[in-house]
Amino acid sequence: MNLSELQQQFFDAIIEHDEHFENNIIAQGELNNKQRISIYQNAYFARLKETIETDHEILGRYLGDDLFDEMAAGYIKYFPSQYRSLRAYAEHLPTFLSDTDPFKQYPVISDLARFERFLLYAFDAAQAPRATIAQLQAINADHWPSMTFRLHPSTQLFSTQTNCVECWQALKINQAPPAPLQQHCYWVIWRNQNRLTEFVSLEFIEYRFLQLMIQGCDFATICDEILNNMHEQDVSQFAVNTLIAWLNNGIISVLHV
Repeated sequence: MNLSELQQQFFDAIIEHDEHFENNIIAQGELNNKQRISIYQNAYFARLKETIETDHEILGRYLGDDLFDEMAAGYIKYFPSQYRSLRAYAEHLPTFLSDTDPFKQYPVISDLARFERFLLYAFDAAQAPRATIAQLQAINADHWPSMTFRLHPSTQLFSTQTNCVECWQALKINQAPPAPLQQHCYWVIWRNQNRLTEFVSLEFIEYRFLQLMIQGCDFATICDEILNNMHEQDVSQFAVNTLIAWLNNGIISVLHV
């Protein structure tokens, strides 16, 4: 067989525990062929499990050892590694948890995994400039309605119907998590100027504000959307105060006019 076929059979032996590959191993030393291939099988599983554990530390605490082991074994079986970097290996974990028993019976579990993925995305995002209050003040007021925005690459919007973030926060400081609750929650996650990941809860209109920014809507369109959710006399102050807060937090990268 050629090299690529041999490599594929070796991979199948590791993933599927195909015993036929043992015939391709030259016997030597004190270990038999089955023991030698099992070293690679165990190492493969252990490394991928370690990756999941590293990227989803708080999820692991929530599940406990037995359920975490069950989750890792199932995920590794159905999602063999397809990546050069292990950083992305567990990106399908939230979907796996929402589709697989017994985890899918508790939506807070998959939401915890999604939240931790967003934290990773924010931390790993590219560097970019951050717009300032001074830059906003330098824009002529007549140009504000047509102003558009580019958010910092680390900015992630997260919506959930559970209290997964509150559970994450409790477990992070080694406290018992609250009981799972069904509730609509909105969050923005980003990496600040000190390269620390932050997140804050949002009202729906704030979440919608950021969604429209991401979609490339101008400031006038955003204000019209806000008008559908509050009294007209409050729109201008809310929009400006919110914009200033996000500039101070470093969430906005570029102001376009």
